[in-house]
Amino acid sequence: MAIDKIDYTRICFVIMPFGKKKVGEQEVNFDFIYDEVFEPAIKATPLPEGDGLRLIPKRTDKDFFAGDISQEMFEYLEYSRFALADISGLNANVFYELGVRHHSHEAGTAVFRQAGTPVPFDINTIKAFAYAYQPAENVPKSRELITKILTESLRYNRLDSPVQKALLAQRGRAANTPAGRNVEDLLRTAENAIRAQEWPKAIEIYREAVASDPGNYSLRLRLGLFLKDRGLWPDALEQFAAAVQAETKYSDAWREQGIAENKVYIKDGRPAGRQTGETSLRKAIELNPSDYDALASLGGVLKRDADYLDGQGKKQEALDQYRRAYESYQKATDVSDGHSYPLLNEIKLAGRIDGKIPSDIRVRLRLPKAERALEAQVATQPPINAPWSFFDLSEIRLYAGDAKGFVDTLMKGLTYCNADWQPETHLKSLLLLKAGGVSLPGLDEGVQLLKDATAELKKTAASKA
Repeated sequence: MAIDKIDYTRICFVIMPFGKKKVGEQEVNFDFIYDEVFEPAIKATPLPEGDGLRLIPKRTDKDFFAGDISQEMFEYLEYSRFALADISGLNANVFYELGVRHHSHEAGTAVFRQAGTPVPFDINTIKAFAYAYQPAENVPKSRELITKILTESLRYNRLDSPVQKALLAQRGRAANTPAGRNVEDLLRTAENAIRAQEWPKAIEIYREAVASDPGNYSLRLRLGLFLKDRGLWPDALEQFAAAVQAETKYSDAWREQGIAENKVYIKDGRPAGRQTGETSLRKAIELNPSDYDALASLGGVLKRDADYLDGQGKKQEALDQYRRAYESYQKATDVSDGHSYPLLNEIKLAGRIDGKIPSDIRVRLRLPKAERALEAQVATQPPINAPWSFFDLSEIRLYAGDAKGFVDTLMKGLTYCNADWQPETHLKSLLLLKAGGVSLPGLDEGVQLLKDATAELKKTAASKA
């Protein structure tokens, strides 16, 4: 294949698995995804130079990797105007090609993943856009999302390669701190502090990195997420708001801003005129309709509002708001194809509204899938998404009638809590079941365990203040 026979200025090379591959517990047909999602989305992407020109999708044939990696693949990675990588399933060939592409190009690469699939720690600073292809009505939404991301990426041509960013810093072209340390050095130091559980030191170093590159919205989001995990909500909100201001179309920043706004709003006593988080979350959903986390977080905002109305004695208003929250969780469950977080919240709200746990086929099919995924998360060292993966797994066992499994798994999750808001959040969600009159073996014991853990963590925090 001679380079001069292909107009690489119009090519979007797709880096993805071929055929049917496992993604978690699910078998995924990646050929279908290419044919029905990626290829049409790429063909609909206009080039910024106009004249009606659009991107042309290219993918090597499905048995390409049967022999040695060939010259053609490297030429596509090196010369293509754009590259789209799907990291769902954590395929080794995909990560190899993505690494080659990032080394070759400062810009022109977009990473995607199926909603609900993890992003490995090694590349968690890279924006990985979530898409969904099931149920079928998500396909056109995902096409639209991908076309929009590719269009904006081509127009702005921002630096998106972590490899090139690190090399630029090494050459002295990245912003340096007054002490002479560049951003990448600071981030490595911060990550080492996190591994050593030196939380104040990690925060200090992250702040130093942000101060050296204040317009870096991705870095601000990263610091905000770390502050959020430490329960430092006002500080986290400050970083999320700065990320939104730096990049108004950054859906993840809008989502996290909405979550933090709601947390601060409630902690401050629901002051009049303060942002509740609903507006920011709706903006995040507008920018990325496949973001099940934003949909589920919106459900959380509406649910907490309903709890407040219920406590004020406004029973009918509360019930109406619970129903709106339930609908938002349902959408999140469908977009994520049964992710445990929205699914379990949907079940609890059904218990609150109807006084019973739903047993329809839609729920019965999804609970075992969610259980398998959670079992895989808690089995890793360290566990993925602790304590929430343990909390969710324990809840599934509660609904299965396994009282001992519920309490034992819940207790394991509590050992990973480092702030009182974590068990308290789960406690409030389980109390929805009791408020609806639902009675399950082990529920009362689990509720008491969460109350005791919350009180203990509050006491520990007070002693350190």
